[in-house]
Formats: sequence, structure tokens, C-alpha cells
Amino acid sequence: MRADSVDGMNGIVSTNHRPERSRAFLKRSTLQTSNCIPLAARRCADGVGFRLFVLVGCVLTGCATDSFRTHGFVESELGSRTGIATIEGRRGREVILPTEIESGQALSSDVAIQTALANNDGFHATLAQMGMAEGDFIQAGLLTNPSFSTMIPAGVKQWEWTLFVPIEAFLLRPERMALAEKDCERIAQQLVQNGLTLVRDVRVAHANLALATEQHRLGLEALAIRQNISDLIEKRLQAGDIAELESMQARVDLLNSKADATLLEQSVGIAREQLALLMGIPEHADNLQADSFTNCNETAESLDQLVEQATSNRPDLQAADWAVCAAESRCRLSHKAWWRFDGVADANGSGNKGYEMGPGLRFDVPIFNKNEGGIARSEAELTAANYNRDQIRDSIVQQIRLASKQFRQASDNFNSLNSEVLPALAEAVKIAEKGFADGGTSYLLVLQTTSQYVDAKRRMLDQAAAKCRAAADLELSCGRRLNSTPLKTALKENPKISIPVVRHENNDPVRRIGIGLNRMF
Repeated sequence: MRADSVDGMNGIVSTNHRPERSRAFLKRSTLQTSNCIPLAARRCADGVGFRLFVLVGCVLTGCATDSFRTHGFVESELGSRTGIATIEGRRGREVILPTEIESGQALSSDVAIQTALANNDGFHATLAQMGMAEGDFIQAGLLTNPSFSTMIPAGVKQWEWTLFVPIEAFLLRPERMALAEKDCERIAQQLVQNGLTLVRDVRVAHANLALATEQHRLGLEALAIRQNISDLIEKRLQAGDIAELESMQARVDLLNSKADATLLEQSVGIAREQLALLMGIPEHADNLQADSFTNCNETAESLDQLVEQATSNRPDLQAADWAVCAAESRCRLSHKAWWRFDGVADANGSGNKGYEMGPGLRFDVPIFNKNEGGIARSEAELTAANYNRDQIRDSIVQQIRLASKQFRQASDNFNSLNSEVLPALAEAVKIAEKGFADGGTSYLLVLQTTSQYVDAKRRMLDQAAAKCRAAADLELSCGRRLNSTPLKTALKENPKISIPVVRHENNDPVRRIGIGLNRMF
């Protein structure tokens, strides 16, 4: 079993002790009893009866848990990790649109991410799990109802009644609440990881749209070059300088360029649909435009530093830590699952001294059932939780190393193409075109240099998109945004940092359903 570090501020927990709660967003519930004791209880001459009546009053009033709000924890964590402030105040079925869509401007990746976090229904559906966890936490704090039985006084039968108060509910309540609290922490951290995954997917979709747009623009550029060459071929054919076969080859190349441009235009539409779906605005896909590729510079931190930070801060590993702690609590609780201790108050109406009441105790004798099956299952779940945590830690190391190598590979190829290959090919194309216009260069040489130039630009665009994808994967692997100003610092420098949005009400009654995460009670 691997040893885990302890970091209470970041929510990193150890299996050797109960972890501190991160962000203190869960409040420990307190037992609240009524201060008003019925007058009938005060009239009981027997002191034991009076204390028993007070205990019954405590049980009947139940245990009220303090309310806690956990839905803001995920948003604050995502904001601090990505440096992008979330949009607040979304109401019901409304759709939040960035002003760039209304004005027809190109979207940046940050605007697309902010819109996705506000509109993506799949992400908000997972956020509803916090409400479910809150319900489990409330239920864990509730006590078992007392049981009351009575004999009806009929004929010679005197009136008798018995009250059973489950004492084990008081004894096990703190452990059950601690278990529910750990599950809440686990779910909260996993939801943060889901949000980071959505951020990565939006960055990749934005890069794909930018790539498709640039490739379509390059296809139009190649089509224009082919058109110029075709016009020159026609002039030289009319002048009798070339044969008909050579002119037919130029026409075929022009038709192929037109077909390629049409396919690239359709690729732009497909990329728009994919990005619009992630942003939660599929109705506005035709208006989406992505700006140029984000300048993804390599981080100054070493690979070992990235691995160390990710293994101490990544949300899914923190969720796995909390899962181990919850499994340990569940394992300890399983050894007490057979407990049943009832405090008994028995009374009759016609005793030697008139109305008589006395205390008692009822409990199960663990001869045949000590919850052996539940204990074995909880121990197996603990083992699985430990292995799952180790697997997540190993995958973090592998993901960071792989994304770092992919980013370095794409960056080296992009720099080589941009600084060496592309300038040389651009100069060769100019020389070939000039020579062909003057009649000293064959069409085959012009076609070859032009194809090499277009292919080099396509490769450069592919490597630019690969850099953005690798950077997005690396940020997801590290659990935070790299080479960016932390959100708290940015807000301190510019308190009004935000992205303008336009709110639209969706008329489809089943398209948007607002998810409320406030307490149900």
C-alpha cells in the first residue's frame, strides 16, 4: 500500500486519520433538542421516569442538521484552476450567449469555455449529484423513529403500553455522518475533475474549428493559385506554346482544388457543430467563428515538478483519497451493523401503586449473525479503493509524460516548418511562377513547387493544432492551467474581470431545465 501525503489546505488526505474538510463547505450537524418539556413529564414523581420522558422528547424532536451549500465549491475550484470566472445568475431555461456571436466576431477559447460551463446541460446534470449527496448527508443525521406498542383496555384487561427508543441510532450517528461527509467531498472533487475535462474538450474543439477554418482558407488560396496557373495555361495554349494535353492536366488540377475547397468548407461546419454542442448552444452553430490558434508556450516547470504538483492537487486523485477514507469508515461501521440496543419504557394502568412505569433494555444477541458478509464486502471495497487510487496516480504520471512529449514534438515540428521549410518553399513558388510566366519553366515544376508549398502550410497548421491539443491535455493532466495568472491575482488587479454575455430565453419547454442545488428542507 502506498503512503499518501497529508495536505489539509488542498484536501489531500491520508488513510491513517480522518482528513480535514477542504474549503470548509460542509458544516457538522448538531443535535438540537427542544427546551420545552411537557408539563406531564414534570408531574412524574419518579426521577427515572422524568429522565426517560426527556429522552423520549429528544428522540421525537429528531436531529436537525445545519444547511450547507456545496454547489459554489465546484465553480470556485474551476475558476481558481482555469483562471476563467464562471457566469453567475443563470435562470431556468435561459441560454447565455457571448456578445461575439451577436456581433459576428471570432470567439477565443476562454470565451468558449466560459459559455460551456454556463450552458452545458451534461455538466449541470452531474452538478446535481451535489444535491443527492446533500440528501444523503441529511439522511445520515436523522435518527430512527421510536416504536410504540399498547394493549387496549377492554373487559378485565388493564391498559399497558411500551415505548422502544433505538439507542444505537445515537451511538452510530456520528460515524454515519462522517461517512456521508466524506462521500460529499469525494463527489465534489470528482465534479471538479468533470469540469476540467469539459474545459479540455472545449479547448480541443476550439482548436479543431480554428484548424478547419485555416485549412479552408488555405484551400481557397491553393484554388486561387491553380486558377492563375490555369489562366496562364489557356493563354499559352491559344498562343500555340503548349499542347492540349498539358492544358487538360491544368484543368483537372483546378477541378480537384475546387473539390478539396468544398470538402474543407464542410469540415468547418462539422467543427462548428461539435463546438456548439459542448458550449450548449447548438442552435447558434452557424454563427460560431474561432479566432486563430492560441499561443501555447512550453511551461518553465520541469516534468518532475508537474508530476509532483499533479499528484498532490489533481481533483480526481483527491476524490480517490476521499473514497479510501470513506471505505475505511464504511469498513469500521460494518462491524457495528448488527447493533440493536433499545431503551424500553413499560407502563401499566392498574398496578399495586396505581399507574406504574419502569425502564428496561432490549438488545440483539449476536449468536448467528454478526454481519460477516457485510464486513467481507466492505473490506473488499477498501482494497479496491486503494488499488483504484494507485491506478489513478500511475495514470497521472503517464498522462503528463505523454502530453509533454506530444507538445514538444508538435512544437519542434511547427518551429522547423515555420522558420525553415515554409520560407524556402514560398521563395521557390515565386521563382517557378515567374519563370513559367516568362516561358522558361515547365508547368510540372510549377505544380510541384506549389503542391509542396501548400502541403507545408497544411502540415504547419496541423502541428499548430496539435500543440493546442497537447497543451489542453497537459493542463488536464496537471489539474490546472499552465502559464497563466492565477484567478485571485487577476481579480485583484482587475476586479471587473469578466466576459460580456447576452441572455436568451429558450422557448423549448424541454430543452433547458434549471437544476436547483439548494436544500430541499
